[in-house]
Amino acid sequence: MLDHGFLTRAKVYFFDLDGCVYHGDQLSPGIIPLLGRLRQLGIDYAFLTNNSRLSAAEIGGRLAGMGLEVAPECILPVTDIAGRFIRDKYGAVTVKTIGSESLERGISAAGHRTVSWDEGKADIVVVGRDTAFHYDKLQQISSDILSGARLVATNPDIYHPGADGIKIPETGALLASIEAMTGTTAECIGKPEPYMFLYGMKLYDAAPDSCVMVGDNPDTDILGSARAGLKSVWITNGAPADSSVWKREPGQILSCPDVVLNNMEELYRLVGGF
Repeated sequence: MLDHGFLTRAKVYFFDLDGCVYHGDQLSPGIIPLLGRLRQLGIDYAFLTNNSRLSAAEIGGRLAGMGLEVAPECILPVTDIAGRFIRDKYGAVTVKTIGSESLERGISAAGHRTVSWDEGKADIVVVGRDTAFHYDKLQQISSDILSGARLVATNPDIYHPGADGIKIPETGALLASIEAMTGTTAECIGKPEPYMFLYGMKLYDAAPDSCVMVGDNPDTDILGSARAGLKSVWITNGAPADSSVWKREPGQILSCPDVVLNNMEELYRLVGGF
């Protein structure tokens, strides 16, 4: 029998949002009592998301509209973290932001100079989920990259799940065209890369083995957890738990989740909920 004791001994839980905490504009059944149970156990929790369009405050407002009140400091979107990543690695630079106004504001707040996609030169082109992406943008930013600008992506997701299982195009779908045009590979900030996990652990002063990542995406949530050393819970949403989805990296072990569950209600029961 598998030992699930780590679920109640953890210091902090990190939850993905889309397809995990909510689906479309509806909270996942069981999420509110689950968070209440974690509070009873003295376990912190935060929301670690590859959402590159909304700030923590905006996501908090969306969650509140669904009936879940969350302090903005517990919401860690790549939207707000991207500027810090760039500053930590490259210092204060000039950035072209292909994405939302919130992403651009977050990058500017981190001390960078931001310019529009059709304005002058930039040291770095940051690509997020841009719902207004078009041919001229592709041509211009490809030219910028071929002229020496670095290509950085908020996240590699091709899509995220919407209501009724609809696939919503994500950053990775746009990124594919840019990489094809330029022959370059983007440097990614979000899951499964380690930066966001390390950022979250530092924020809560937590060691990897005291953290649990709960998510629905094996390619980002589970793979990223394995790379960063966290425990993980894969929420399948009723999909078959096919072991062929686990990623084997050269010289590394399989990035299998520690626990596989259908939904949040099952996780609630495992941590002592009824």
